[in-house]
Amino acid sequence: MLIQIVCVSIQSDRDEEHQELGYLLSDALQVSFKEMKEVDIETRVSQDHHILSDSDVVIYFLMDNTKYTNDIEIDPLKSNYKLLLHDLPYEYQPDSLKKIQPYYLSKFETRINKKITLTLPIQEGYRVYFWLLISDLALDIHEYNDRSISSRGQRYLFLGETSDDLRMERILLKRDLKAYGYKLLPTSNYGMETEEISKSQWQDLQKSELSIHLVGGRNGTPSDNDLFSIQEWEEKVSETYVKQNENALKKFVWVPPAIRFQTDKRKFYVEKLLKNIDEHEFTLTFRTDLEKFKSILHGELMDSRHEKDLEDIDDMYKRKVYIMNDNIDKVKAEGLKQKLNSMGFGVLNLDVGQGAKMMRRQHQRHLQLCNSTIIYVDEAPEAWIKAKLQDNLRASGLGRKEPLKIKALVCSSFSLATKLTELLEQNALYQSVGVFTDDDVMISDDLISFLSTL
Repeated sequence: MLIQIVCVSIQSDRDEEHQELGYLLSDALQVSFKEMKEVDIETRVSQDHHILSDSDVVIYFLMDNTKYTNDIEIDPLKSNYKLLLHDLPYEYQPDSLKKIQPYYLSKFETRINKKITLTLPIQEGYRVYFWLLISDLALDIHEYNDRSISSRGQRYLFLGETSDDLRMERILLKRDLKAYGYKLLPTSNYGMETEEISKSQWQDLQKSELSIHLVGGRNGTPSDNDLFSIQEWEEKVSETYVKQNENALKKFVWVPPAIRFQTDKRKFYVEKLLKNIDEHEFTLTFRTDLEKFKSILHGELMDSRHEKDLEDIDDMYKRKVYIMNDNIDKVKAEGLKQKLNSMGFGVLNLDVGQGAKMMRRQHQRHLQLCNSTIIYVDEAPEAWIKAKLQDNLRASGLGRKEPLKIKALVCSSFSLATKLTELLEQNALYQSVGVFTDDDVMISDDLISFLSTL
């Protein structure tokens, strides 16, 4: 995959600085795609607006914080993305790029009470947000261009825009939901005109199972309505949709435990949200930490799925077995997964094509949801096995409603099973872990009996 990064600027005296930022972005994308494995990319940086004929993806890197007076020509047949160095107002952007969903390099840092963005050298307190944003962009590019990802049975959630003080939290929530196969809407920029926002958002809400909004202490992006920011208007549209379509959709709002309000007007708005009064009557508002809010959302999504016909229930929500395997054992473990799946077990495993941090987050969520774990071992090193056994012990600290009692080690041979049994007997904490063998033909009766309690 060839990714072209086009540095778009009208400040010719800063060409060298902007090119350096372009190459920094290029290197960061290379690192993010390398984490995904099995994904090879090539990146090229340019400062003219000529689009390479062989490029698959074009990232327009808007460098300025002033109005672009000239438009640029884009190729609609390519995957086009827009990255903003500053909070460039919608009306200041080139016309051809306005409707492309933005990725914001800037954020408001509440701790120091100022807005920060990408600079050279990278500010120490900014690094985490930068890498989180770039890996989020890389994952979106990969998913959009991966022809092997099926849209069959796709589930949609609406995730509204948020103010600049909660951009990092929005990315974290977005990645968590995407790790479970949900597609997040919107996929394009609604703009700043409230009439157009209402029309486009209504269509997206009709596809969605939940409407989710993050509310901070900042005023948000101005709209064409003096009374509402874009973020507040999106909340208003969701509220109206819920009111007019009873039980078709729920609106969830997250408010962080600690807020620094930009204005009294904003403080008054949030206070009404927390009390669910006036225009927030149908809103479910939660003022808690983000991880707790994620658990609330997943609980709601699980409940809504159980209300559907059993034929429509995804395998993930049947008798859930989380199979862990090292990369070296990937092929052999796949056979066990297929056999358990054919027997009606909902098999959980880590999705490929995502960064290490996101895989860790999905791994933790699987431990939170599953009924049982299986650690599959053929050639995996002992250190890896011990690490996964420790993860099983920690599962109760990930928000599980009950302890994880059913655990198993499945080996490819009897000799390996004997060796691992001796390993487990050395630690009293691992005595509840069953050790079983598996071959290429069938699952052992002992393992089936072990899992029959699910």
